Amino acid sequence: MYRIFPEPKSCCYREGSLTAGSFSLSFVSSAIEKSLSLAGCSLQELVKNVPTALDGSPIPLTVEETSCHPEGFSLFINSSGVQIRCQTGAGCFYAIGVLGQLCSQGNGVLPFLELSDEPALSVRGIMLDIGRDKIPSMDTLFGLMDLFASMRINHLQLYMEGFSFDYAQYHYLFTNETPLTPEEFQSLSRYAKARFIDLVPNQNVLGHMEKWLEKPQFRSLAECEEGYIFENLFWRPPMTLDAMDPKSFQFAVTLLDTLLEQSDSTYINVNMDEPFELGMGKNKAYAQANGRLSIYFAYMEKLHEYCTAKGKKMMMWGDEVLQHPEYVSRFPKDVILLDWIYEGDAHFESHAKLMQATGLSFCLCPGSSSWGTLTGRSENMAKNIRDAADCAIRYGGQGIVSTDWGDLGHWQYISVSYPAFAHAAFYSWSGVDADTSLIPWFLNRFLYESADGTAYQAAWDLGNYYHLEHAPLYNTTLAFAVMSSKYTFDSLEEFDAKIQRLLTLSANIAKTNQIPYKEPVIAIDYPAMDAYLNRVETEIRNASMLSREADLIRSEMINGLRMVRHGIRLYHTMKELRNDLPAFRKEMEYLFADLNEIMKIHYKLWSARNRQGGFQRSTAHMNHLLSFYRKMSREGLEN
Repeated sequence: MYRIFPEPKSCCYREGSLTAGSFSLSFVSSAIEKSLSLAGCSLQELVKNVPTALDGSPIPLTVEETSCHPEGFSLFINSSGVQIRCQTGAGCFYAIGVLGQLCSQGNGVLPFLELSDEPALSVRGIMLDIGRDKIPSMDTLFGLMDLFASMRINHLQLYMEGFSFDYAQYHYLFTNETPLTPEEFQSLSRYAKARFIDLVPNQNVLGHMEKWLEKPQFRSLAECEEGYIFENLFWRPPMTLDAMDPKSFQFAVTLLDTLLEQSDSTYINVNMDEPFELGMGKNKAYAQANGRLSIYFAYMEKLHEYCTAKGKKMMMWGDEVLQHPEYVSRFPKDVILLDWIYEGDAHFESHAKLMQATGLSFCLCPGSSSWGTLTGRSENMAKNIRDAADCAIRYGGQGIVSTDWGDLGHWQYISVSYPAFAHAAFYSWSGVDADTSLIPWFLNRFLYESADGTAYQAAWDLGNYYHLEHAPLYNTTLAFAVMSSKYTFDSLEEFDAKIQRLLTLSANIAKTNQIPYKEPVIAIDYPAMDAYLNRVETEIRNASMLSREADLIRSEMINGLRMVRHGIRLYHTMKELRNDLPAFRKEMEYLFADLNEIMKIHYKLWSARNRQGGFQRSTAHMNHLLSFYRKMSREGLEN
């Protein structure tokens, strides 16, 4: 039985088949050929890459122009050959992709069929975080684009903060970094375009500016030069620009000018999210007299004028705007607002309704649920992405842009996010009522190359360990959080304070997202967790995988699982063995040796896909834990 990912709008199989030894282009619309050529795409090369049968005959292939959705297409396979009808090169590209899936399944034997397809959403996007420590190699980025193209993802953003892009005039301040160069960005843009993916430039220019503001040369641009207290929980260094200082805006323009020189996309994402200190420092008096958002909107309006003058459509996050509906009506209608929610138990509907009612252009932004987890949160991810696609379709959103963040060191491996990428592609093209069994089928067949389908199940189960933590945490898991640099600890008292802060922060997230209240109590079932992780490890080791990166994916899964075990064991040691000094010291010795081995493997896996710059910063807290383990194995905790 033949299957097609994403699920087509309509597909009717007929009696009969063709065995294709090759494809001969008997007729190609000049308009479609020109559309492909403008994208840098060759129809001849596309057809040549379709897997065919060694003993088959040349099959005539025609491509005709027709009126339909710009990315839609019809595909007919019958005794006369293969006919594609579409309006643009994108539709032709996707039709050839279907032809490739069918040939792959039938070893070159094509079933007679009549197929018609078009996307549920115009924007089917992924946002990869390259601004938090981990910047992929060019080979990794090219490979991801090939994967996204096969899924019909058509929008990609590389989230940038700090020196993740090589701004030549500031390189002297970041000599240990390995940023994406202008030439590399141009190369990626061309590669993406030839696969009908829009590589949208992305640069944060208000909040999340801490890597710039920590430099003496830029500290004067901070709203709070001495830092601030975050949500009355802990001190953070300066992160937000002084939006009323003309020098801040000029600095933002300098960054954007440099990036835009390398891009031919019609969009630019300036982010504008989470300016936590806005109006708390230098502009406190003004904010008290005129309102904090008056500062925000004035800065946003200047950026909007800049983007318009550059001929770009501005994209930005909606967290500030949507919290204050009274401001929504004055928001520019040509700006695309990006609304993010990352919890499966939360919902996009209220914001989607608000944006539709006020005539705003918007995309909804779920997440891969990979960050802050080590190996993902599978069920949360699937619910979150499905809800985003559903609300975008029902309330007139342009699409979804699924995010893959790298908070607190970016410890998770990119393969953790493969299921999330497929979910985002599937729902944004086929809608939420399509056959979801196609997601594991596609990944098993074309990514993992898992003949018995066990690879996807192993990845899915690996990402569901968080259920056994029985911890009311959001946007993270306990195994990761207890190891991470969020709220450091060097004593039992500081550890207890860390756990309480995590619970408080999660309770705030739940309240903000209208998630039902849960008791702030962690109740791990250790035997059940151990049994589950043992079962998953067996699944990983036994999973069938024959793809080119199979060994790497398996190693990433195993080391990710080992990190999960480490986090759970650390929590158990700190909570359950605190009054048994000999046992506590012994566990600290074990944790030291275990984490050191994890780091050795982690470095090899990091280097297989990513640039070196950022690794030392990413693993700084792992080294802090090693120092803590060393000290505690000798002294123990003072009660």
